[in-house]
Amino acid sequence: MRNVILTDIRRAQSKKSLIICMIIMMACAILIAIGLRAIPLFDTPADMYGSAIGGFFSFFSPLLIGIPIFGAIYTDDFKSRSMQIAIGRGVTRTKMMLARFFETLILVVEWHVIFTIIAFICGLIDGASGSQIASCIGNVWSTSIKMIVFLSLSLLFVYGTQNPTTGLVFYIIFVTNVLDIIFTFIDMIPILRDNDIVLSQYFPGSACSNFISAISEGDGLHAFTWGLGVVIGYIVLPLIISIQIFKKKELEF
Repeated sequence: MRNVILTDIRRAQSKKSLIICMIIMMACAILIAIGLRAIPLFDTPADMYGSAIGGFFSFFSPLLIGIPIFGAIYTDDFKSRSMQIAIGRGVTRTKMMLARFFETLILVVEWHVIFTIIAFICGLIDGASGSQIASCIGNVWSTSIKMIVFLSLSLLFVYGTQNPTTGLVFYIIFVTNVLDIIFTFIDMIPILRDNDIVLSQYFPGSACSNFISAISEGDGLHAFTWGLGVVIGYIVLPLIISIQIFKKKELEF
């Protein structure tokens, strides 16, 4: 399986859509950093470095990187029927699904290592302090965790319907915070509001943000452990459920 994973990763890395989006992301980040330094709107470029660069990666990375990764791993896989063929040759469904998940995980981490380097370079351009650069890099990795969680949740729809397009639609819904907004409105229901019940804090996006906040702000072992458990749960449980669902499905050739 290791050779299969490495082969698929190399194939995904060579996808033009992913390479183009990566170049666009890096170029835009550098241009933003240069713009902050060149346009005298603020006392120092470092004042806006964290929110500008960190916010840029937080918003665009799940879309411009997450969608091409999703397409390279799942859409291409179902289109070429490579997974179905491998299963037909005796490879278990569980192994194939885990292989695809680890490929996604590796690609997300790989690209965010590159984004970390870009964020550091942008910090040097804007004269940011070490703490400002560290905070921005924290935003980059917070985004990577959210992407992994949302990609894992999307597998429920990919394997439940054997249609990657359905999974992609739900992934986009997750990363655009549509459900976060809905849950925020639900929190405003009088019976919930009056009893200080905040359901939105348990939604994946908020749970990931709370976990990162617990790390960066030193909220204590309990907050860290709780946040870590919730994040791991949102990654592992959808994967386990997806495996069980797919085992009971007839393969569509």
